Amino acid sequence: MSTAQKSLEGKVVLVTRPAHQSKGFIELLEKNGAQALSFPTIDIRPTQLGEALKRSLSSLNENDMLIFISANAVNHALQRLSQLGIKASAIKCDIAVIGGATRKAALEAGFMVSLQPDTDFNSEGFLQLDAVQAAQIHGQHVMIIRGVGGREALATELQKRGAVTEYAEVYQRCVPANDVQIQRQQLSHNWNSLGINTVTVTSNESLQNLYDMLQEPGRTELLSKELIVPSQRCYKLAKSLNFSSIKLAKSATNQQMMEAI
Repeated sequence: MSTAQKSLEGKVVLVTRPAHQSKGFIELLEKNGAQALSFPTIDIRPTQLGEALKRSLSSLNENDMLIFISANAVNHALQRLSQLGIKASAIKCDIAVIGGATRKAALEAGFMVSLQPDTDFNSEGFLQLDAVQAAQIHGQHVMIIRGVGGREALATELQKRGAVTEYAEVYQRCVPANDVQIQRQQLSHNWNSLGINTVTVTSNESLQNLYDMLQEPGRTELLSKELIVPSQRCYKLAKSLNFSSIKLAKSATNQQMMEAI
């Protein structure tokens, strides 16, 4: 038995990834000896293909660079492009991704990825790349493909460096209307019966939704458990919500979240 399996034996891990993105992480946890409980705190839904979005997607090749923020951004953009009769292979401008999962989704979709961070798989890591420094990015037209209401830090910094930025928002994040494996009533009123040791979140929104979805006494029990977060921003939010035991993973990827556990 591996060291990882020994260390995860007896662990019951609450997984808050969206339902359609949790399978790989759950399988990895179970392979290494943990019991995984699925409780999605975000539901990913497509935005309407209105005239503004149609114009943005139909003119992608007029940009110098596209930046996909997430795998969801890739997959929902691909669906919209298909509706417009545009193939991923027809996009000839530079294509950038923020992380490994996004790169995998982009390559599988047929996009030619030319730029991604080497280590820090977030906006801050992306902004360290030579290709997006002021000398290179000044005057460039950059399309950021993301969900509704994402962070502004990336676009703001690129604008400071002289880039012209625009958003194509192809999906939206919502609180799930229905629970999947574990019911929020169970977590709110019967938390202790589930034996949860560790809670994992992959974004500020997934953490805030988790907190908001629970009632007492479950919320107090939640705050006392080990919480794995993927970023300093998420760490700060967890502290502000009064979580007592917070561990910072290197990123939100399945492997690095598991390594943190």
